[in-house]
Amino acid sequence: MQTLHAIYENGIFRPIEPVHLPDTCEVEIKVQSRRTAPQPSTLARLAEIGRRFPTNPELPEDLAAQHDHYLYGLPKQP
Repeated sequence: MQTLHAIYENGIFRPIEPVHLPDTCEVEIKVQSRRTAPQPSTLARLAEIGRRFPTNPELPEDLAAQHDHYLYGLPKQP
């Protein structure tokens, strides 16, 4: 008997470690639930990345609006 550790997400059991079973192999799963801390949302993870990389004061304030100018040397757009 082999013990597999998996995470249940969106209706699918996703193994945590590699599983060495043949394709289409039928298995029986006995559930022993372990409470885990909820994963932060994608937006929360992006916000955390933003906090770790503060704004660079040396960048121009119009960088986003004029990115073609700064990247490719094109004339600034009005």
